[in-house]
Order: sequence, then structure tokens, then C-alpha cells
Amino acid sequence: MMGDNPATGVVIYYNLPASPDTSQAMKLEIRDAQGKLVREFSSKEDEDFAKYPGGPDPDDLLPVKGGMNRFVWNMRAETLPGVPKVFIEGSYDGHKVAPGKYTAKLTYKSTPKSTTFSILPDPRIEASAADYAEQQRVLTLVEDKVKEIHGAVLDMRKARKQLSELATLLKEKPEMKAVADTAKVLVKNLKIWEEKLVQNKSESNDDVINFPNMLSADYIFVRGELDSNLPLVTNGQKERIRELDAQWAKLNAEKKGLVKDISAFNALCREKRIEKVTMP
Repeated sequence: MMGDNPATGVVIYYNLPASPDTSQAMKLEIRDAQGKLVREFSSKEDEDFAKYPGGPDPDDLLPVKGGMNRFVWNMRAETLPGVPKVFIEGSYDGHKVAPGKYTAKLTYKSTPKSTTFSILPDPRIEASAADYAEQQRVLTLVEDKVKEIHGAVLDMRKARKQLSELATLLKEKPEMKAVADTAKVLVKNLKIWEEKLVQNKSESNDDVINFPNMLSADYIFVRGELDSNLPLVTNGQKERIRELDAQWAKLNAEKKGLVKDISAFNALCREKRIEKVTMP
């Protein structure tokens, strides 16, 4: 006979009526000692979530059944967003939170119930509260950069799609050649910019041998090194983050230039009485 391993995380039990109402989403919020939201879970699937190889996994769903229910929080912050079809060899899981006091608030049918709990430090590790705080600060900064980069790529993909469709629509109209040609140049420039941020050619873990990681994957790799039980941020990690930040600052400036180009393109469209491209 084989036994079950203990849960890796905070185990939360809650009791529901024999026939629970599933028409509304049940929600679980995890907050830290300062009241800041750390993680949120739902009983309903995210309809906008799309799973793809090398991308993030969906969040666990809260079970909703009559009687006693059990849910395990893995003590991690929110999952990082991905970019569809971009395969990254690394974890999208949010970083492991620091030891401290937390509150879990479960809301069922607009009725909240709360409880507090503590995450204890590993007694084998000699580390101060300041060490954990610094690790959390740096981890959060790195994850915020990944969110910024992936958000920027997704926004510019929307613009590129509109530009491409407009160029196709106008290609048979000689009087709109200037508009169509400008759109094609913008599409090309947006694609070149994106390829500096994410690697679109990788399709498996082994493809890191064939195609180099790009900026967001480099951030995720550093985040994986930082996300350790030992809360010490090394000088080497700090230096690498500064290097990546400098790269992102340059590419973010390029993005702002591309946005200006799109604004100029929209002015051209208005001159031709066309209004087709809208930035998110």
C-alpha cells in the first residue's frame, strides 16, 4: 500500500451546503500582513485563457461541492502572463512568498469568510526578515518587467494585425498605394521589434540549442535563479538584471517610436478618410 505525500502549500478547508449554488463564481483572496492582494482564485474557468506549449498553466479552480472542500495554495504569487505560441523554457509560476502572516478570504454568494495563518521560515536557513524582504522586492521587479514586455508584445501584435489586414484590403486600390505601402513597412518594423523580445521559432525545450532566448526569457531565467529557498540576492544577479533593464529601456524606447509611427499612419488614413488602426 502506498501513502499520500503531504500537501506542498497552505491547505484551506471550507464547508458548503449540500447543494451549493454554482451560478456565481466563488472567490478566494490571499492577502499579506499589509492587506496587499497576493493571489486570487475562482471556481470558474477564465474564458480568455488559452493554453499552448511552452506557455503558462491555468490557475487551479476552487472545488464547489456539497460538504467539506479542500484547496491547496502553493504559496506563490500570481502566474506570469505569456505570449501565445511563444515557447519559453522556464516557469511562469509566480515567486514563492516570504514567511509572514497572511489572510485567506473566501466569498460564496456574496458572503465572505476570513481566516489568518502564518508561513514559517525554514529553521535550517539563517536569514533575516530584511533578507526575505530584499528577495521579494527584486523578484517582484523582475516579474513586473516580464509583465511589461509581454503586455507590450500583445498590444503591438494587435496593431500589427490591423495594419496587415488594412494593407491587404487596399492593395488593389492604386489611389491607396501610399497607405498600403506605409502599412507594410510598419508591419515589418513591428515584427523586427517583437523578435528582439520573444523567440517565435522555439517549439520545445531543446530548441534553446537552435534559437537563442530573447529578452523576456532571459528575465524568466534570472527570476528562476532568484526564486530560491535561500533568500540571498547575489551581486551577479543584480548585475545581470541591470543589463537586462538596459536592454528593455532601449527596446521600450523603440516601441514609443513605433507608436508615433502608427499615430502618423493614422493621420495619413484620416487624410485619405480611412481610420482603421487603433492602439489598445
